[in-house]
Amino acid sequence: MDYPYQCDGMLTLECQTPNQPLLNKQDANDLTAMVAKDLNAVLKIDGQTALVFCGAAYATEQLLQPKFPIQDSITQYASAAFQGELNTDQVLSIGADKGHMPVGLKPDPAQQNLVHLPFCLYTHDRELAARFEATLMHKGMVSPPTYQKLSELINATINHANYMSYLDLVAMMHNHFEQLGLSHLWQIIEAALVNDTPKKALVTDTHNHFYLVDHLLFTPYFSWAQFKQYFTASTPQNYINWLMAQRLSLSAFSVHGLEIKAFRAESWPIQGDKVCLGSFENQRIKQAYWMHTVKAPESAPDKVIYYEDVQAGVVAVSVPVADKHNAVYYPITPQGIQLIQQEIKQIMNTGSNHNQEKTALPFDKYSDWLL
Repeated sequence: MDYPYQCDGMLTLECQTPNQPLLNKQDANDLTAMVAKDLNAVLKIDGQTALVFCGAAYATEQLLQPKFPIQDSITQYASAAFQGELNTDQVLSIGADKGHMPVGLKPDPAQQNLVHLPFCLYTHDRELAARFEATLMHKGMVSPPTYQKLSELINATINHANYMSYLDLVAMMHNHFEQLGLSHLWQIIEAALVNDTPKKALVTDTHNHFYLVDHLLFTPYFSWAQFKQYFTASTPQNYINWLMAQRLSLSAFSVHGLEIKAFRAESWPIQGDKVCLGSFENQRIKQAYWMHTVKAPESAPDKVIYYEDVQAGVVAVSVPVADKHNAVYYPITPQGIQLIQQEIKQIMNTGSNHNQEKTALPFDKYSDWLL
């Protein structure tokens, strides 16, 4: 396949209720023919152009991932289908076989009102490629026949249906994150999407630190003791604010395909000449939680304590260990709590002297026991 320009786009549907259509081969073929007609009318396609349309709907987060894996898979199938002179400038549809899409095109389950059916245009026409990015979203409302066909195929009420490019979707998400007051997070995600060699550092007002290199997102995790030491005059509420922002940020990064690499902040701040992947990797936390040991306060009960916050839930868990010390566990992911509980169970089963009682205490009132 030898086309100098690839135009990545999608048919975007906003339904009245969550919907994720998956079309069989025949339905995908019928819809593709109508989409090709719509695109030809909007873009004035004049030969030397091929189209591949995917008859499955994807959530925004699955499409907007580093290196755009869905579009890459579509191009791989196009390259196989459009070999030879007789197969150039064709229209190809990709549909489901017995409810399953081909390898690389499986939609992640989503419960969203806004979904997208992706396509690729391959062309020799430079002006067409320019029109695609400049005008598709503004002029790309689906035609009435296509709208009617879509309504029949997915059996749902469609509020809006229009064509847009990937860059249109990136811009739309930029505005969405900005409206939520999370534009700083989108800076990281967008850099991973649109830059050839993404590299970006971000520090927030709540002391969250993020370092993006390609699709890898490095971030330090602080214990409450470290946080209080590194950021002077910090209160327990400051730590909760950091923790809530950290969890929200990593959730957003993860669903957009960034690989999270949390690391221990053994010393802080990081000196400029030490900001390198090697130092991050050496301190990386490879589990869904991490642990450090503190001296057990004399006033603290000799039992397992869950330190909790009304907003954040479990902040930390302390477990009595040898020599009047406590092992303090900090969950990093939602699965971390369960794994910490498994670890505690093993500790209790192997030590006859360990007190297996446990209690929950408010973090803000008893945070000094974790220092």
